[in-house]
Amino acid sequence: MFFLFLMLLTCIPLCIGITILVLFKKNNLSKIIFIFLLLASFWQLDVAFLYSIDLFKEETIEIFFKLFRFGSIMITPTIFYVGYTIVQETLSNDLKKKWRFLVNRATVLLFYALSFLVYISGWSDKGISGLELIQIGSHIFYFPIYGELSWIFNFNILLFIVSMIICFSISRHVQDKSMRSFLVYFNILTSIAYAIGALNMFPSSRLYPSSIAILFFAISLLILSSRMYLEIVNNMNKKLSEQKKFLFQVIDLNPNYIYALDENGQYTLVNQSYAQLMGMRIQDMIGKTDYDIHQDTHVVKQTVNQEKIMLKHPEKLFNREEAVTAASGEVIWVQTVKVPININDSSALLAVSTDITERKQYEDEIKFQANHDALTGLPNRRMFNENLTNFLENAKIEGSRNAIMFLDLDRFKYINDTLGHDVGDLLLIEVSRRIENLLKKRHNCAEIYRLGGDEFTILLPHYNATDSEAFAKELLGAFRNSFLIDGSDYFITPSIGISIFPNDGDDANTLIKHADTAMYYVKERGKNNFQLFNSEMHQEFYRKMMIEKQLRTALDNEEFELYYQPIIDLKTNEIVGMESLIRWNNETLGQVPPDEFISIAEETGMIIPIGHWVLNTALEQNIRWQKEGYQPLTVSINVSVRQLLDPTFLEKVKNAIENTALDGSYIVLEITESIAMYAEAMIEKLDALKELGISLSMDDFGTGYSSLSYLNKYPLDSLKIDKSFVIGMNRDDENKAIVKMIIAIAKELDLKVIAEGVEGQEEYHFLDEIGCDFAQGYLFSRPLPAIDFKEKWLRAGD
Repeated sequence: MFFLFLMLLTCIPLCIGITILVLFKKNNLSKIIFIFLLLASFWQLDVAFLYSIDLFKEETIEIFFKLFRFGSIMITPTIFYVGYTIVQETLSNDLKKKWRFLVNRATVLLFYALSFLVYISGWSDKGISGLELIQIGSHIFYFPIYGELSWIFNFNILLFIVSMIICFSISRHVQDKSMRSFLVYFNILTSIAYAIGALNMFPSSRLYPSSIAILFFAISLLILSSRMYLEIVNNMNKKLSEQKKFLFQVIDLNPNYIYALDENGQYTLVNQSYAQLMGMRIQDMIGKTDYDIHQDTHVVKQTVNQEKIMLKHPEKLFNREEAVTAASGEVIWVQTVKVPININDSSALLAVSTDITERKQYEDEIKFQANHDALTGLPNRRMFNENLTNFLENAKIEGSRNAIMFLDLDRFKYINDTLGHDVGDLLLIEVSRRIENLLKKRHNCAEIYRLGGDEFTILLPHYNATDSEAFAKELLGAFRNSFLIDGSDYFITPSIGISIFPNDGDDANTLIKHADTAMYYVKERGKNNFQLFNSEMHQEFYRKMMIEKQLRTALDNEEFELYYQPIIDLKTNEIVGMESLIRWNNETLGQVPPDEFISIAEETGMIIPIGHWVLNTALEQNIRWQKEGYQPLTVSINVSVRQLLDPTFLEKVKNAIENTALDGSYIVLEITESIAMYAEAMIEKLDALKELGISLSMDDFGTGYSSLSYLNKYPLDSLKIDKSFVIGMNRDDENKAIVKMIIAIAKELDLKVIAEGVEGQEEYHFLDEIGCDFAQGYLFSRPLPAIDFKEKWLRAGD
């Protein structure tokens, strides 16, 4: 029975440890104290088994005794671990630095290792050699017989004393008063309890001290924890009281209108701002309802009904803007947020109202500015998009035809750039007024919008193609007279594009796109006119727009590829070089010919990054083939004027040569005759390119407007005869004469000549006879992808 009593005692520290964990929400210190009490329970277990004579054999009792000695021995490093935790979580940074050399993770592990060594020694005969049966009075129990290493258990006691001293010293430096008090008393009471438990070493104590010790551990820790918990709760209540007082002060001083209503609609909270708004004192409003305060019973009834609904659905949030009549009679706008809350099993409604009167005064102005053009006052693009959507929805319901008209002013950019933006702005205002007057007089249902710059749109409800054409003619007529700006007359004309719903599309995007296409169609064909959209222009302009759109992402999508066409020496009939030719395969457009997309790349400026890619790719491919052991060839690369005008072009060429390590002598840049327009500026840049070892060739010679005087100044190495002359030699003797003349000029200027577009043997022999140096064309090969070119034309070097 005494054994069972001792076993029940082991539960007390464990239960108290769990209680401490719950009280302090499982923080690190409470976890360690829980471990400490768990070890104390183990300590009691080893003693309990010494009293289990009637239940177990001596061998079994000895095993359990040695096993649960883990508790009493491991209390020592756990105390040290408490000190380590205090250092890490409680002490200031300065004190942490002071203790870190003595109390750190390494020393904690060392203490645990030493104690574990003590525990392991207990399993040997030299530690505990056996158990001795002792009877004192009516008590019969086993007592351990210590062996040669009994001193090691005394060493563990010494470690405990060291741990307690260190832990006590650290605890005294804790700044928090309640925590410091707890830790100091914890160290003192633990030392006393451990000293009591150490009396177990004497048989005459009958092993009672350990039971007293763990009860002392547990009860003292429970008292200390409860005391600290009460202090924490009291401090929290004090802080809550202070915060509540502060909160009411903040609410009262808040310029917003704050109030709360109970389930009966009576005011339970009112701040000073709301009381002043109602012309009452706070204490006079408490307990009253809106019916007692407000004059407008109809508004009050609506508000009260909404509040009742909200109280039934506490998850709802009520937020609205409303007008409130102040006690002074002034109507102000407030934005009110009402939130249902539960207080002591009763529902209440908390409301916060913000004065937005000033904001409401600006709202209409802001809305107007957001939806109207600042210069002309016309509805803007945003308004147009919104109205067009509604416009088309009504048209679909009614089944009516409607028109969208795009209008762009011709030569406006010229006026704006030459005469200044002030004149341009005044002209836009006058144009807007003239169109508005036309609409007011004869087309009241129509609406005009300014999209930006010199672009306008007009929505024409219930207008078919015939009506739209008639209106477009009137609109053109309105521009026949000049516009008077600052005493001067200015003439300007519009280009007008029209799309009809539903013939030209049944959605906004399609109709806008088609009207825009029709307008650009007019621009391309002389301006000052109108045009209804048709499918033919759609195909032409849509493809151009698609090319421009797809071109912007072609590089990122890796849609370009370089083909190579061989250049043949007419004397030896051997390959001496190759021209790199760009090809574009787009998933949407398919294979796009260079003649179709190069001009668009020039217009949009995309030719600069595309040309940079061509340069790098051609050089990388050439050096790769040379490193693979194939015969070295020159590679010709087409360069546009737009690229040459780029201030960074020369630097890009230098970087490409450095990055690939390709000798400049294997690079030929082909330029066009159009550089003659920039002759003086170009000569310096061409000279710089020559200094890099690059050869320069004038491409398509004879088709441009190059002056022979400038041709002599260019640092050229070769001329390339345009294929139109070469292909036409068989049909026209004049072309033969031109080719002869070009070759003669080149020879006088000590330039090599390359003929492109050679397709037959007859042209080949003629060019050879008249002294042409090189040729390329379908006679030799079409342009080929890199892999095909390598297989057909490249041969390994010796």
